[in-house]
Parts: sequence; structure tokens; C-alpha cells
Amino acid sequence: MLGPLPTLHRFVLVLAALVVCVGIGFWFGAMPTMPFTLRLGLIAGAAAGVMAGFVLVHDFHHRQVGTTRVRRRAH
Repeated sequence: MLGPLPTLHRFVLVLAALVVCVGIGFWFGAMPTMPFTLRLGLIAGAAAGVMAGFVLVHDFHHRQVGTTRVRRRAH
């Protein structure tokens, strides 16, 4: 979705998505009005973070890599 990124940027983006989603899962699990336990909230947040990270850095455009002919000039 965000195009070809360097490895460090992809890692930081996936880590940020994971931290945000785990934080939201922790928040849902800690709320007394929600029927989730803290463990279930953390697991759901981690799963959502992994999926969000995958969607953010995965290239959904399947590019065809073909061979290119190179003509060599005789010197």
C-alpha cells in the first residue's frame, strides 16, 4: 500500500501498528463495561496488529518480472 520501503521503515511501520493495536486491545480488555478479559483483548489486539502490519507493507500489485535482452556491442 505504501510502496517499496526500506527494510528499517517497514519494520518500524509494522512495529507501530502492532503497538497501537495491542494498546487498543489492552484498553478494551481493561474496560469494566466491555465483556472481554485482558488476555483476550491483548491477543485480539496482537492479531489485529499483525494483520494491519501485513496490509500496510504488502505489495498487492503483482508485477511481472521478465527477462530483458541486452545487446553487446563489439569493440
